[in-house]
Amino acid sequence: MDYQNDNELIEMVSDNSEEARDYLYNKYSYIVDIIINKYRTSASYLNVDMNDLRQEALLGFSDALVNYNQDKDTSLSTFISLCVERRVGNYIRKYSTNKMKQEGNALSLDMNVGKDEDLPIQDVIGMPNSNPETKMVDKEETERLNREIKEALSPSEYEIYELLINDFSYEDIAKITNKQPKQVYNMIYRIRSKVKDLL
Repeated sequence: MDYQNDNELIEMVSDNSEEARDYLYNKYSYIVDIIINKYRTSASYLNVDMNDLRQEALLGFSDALVNYNQDKDTSLSTFISLCVERRVGNYIRKYSTNKMKQEGNALSLDMNVGKDEDLPIQDVIGMPNSNPETKMVDKEETERLNREIKEALSPSEYEIYELLINDFSYEDIAKITNKQPKQVYNMIYRIRSKVKDLL
C-alpha cells in the first residue's frame, strides 16, 4: 500500500477502511509506547494492569483517527499524542481516585511513593484542586492564557508547546514531530522566551 499523505489515510479511515487504520497504527504505534512508558511508575504504584493501560491508549489512538481535523494547524502525530495522553492520564486519575476511596482516604497527599519513595502521591495522581470556585477561576485564567500563547506562537511552536505542557521529553517531542533534537531545543527556547514575555 502506497499513500501520498496522512490526510488521504484519514479520509479512508472515515470510510471505514481497516487497511488504512492498520497502516496509520503501524506508522504511529511508537507514540503509544512513549506514553505507556511515561505512566509506567504511576501504573506500577496503583497496580494498574499494563494491558488495560495499553487498551486505553489504543482507544485514545482510535479517537484521534476519528476526530482529526486536517484543517487545523496540528499534525496528525501531535493530535494522536494529545488524545492518547488525555485518555491514559484520565484512566490513571480515575483509577487512583477509586483506589483512594477503597482505602478510606487514609493516605496523605504529601506521603512519598514510587520506586525510591521520591514522589508525593499528589504528583503521581495529578489530582486537581478540589475547590469548585477556585477551579472555575483557574480554568478561565488558563483558557485566556492559552489563547494569548497560541496567538504569540507560530503553528509549529504551538504544536511543540502543547506536547511540552503535557510533559513529553525533548527526545519524545523530536520523535513525534519528526524534528532533530537540536531543532526542538532551539524552538523550546524561543517558546519559553515568548511565554515569559506574556507572563
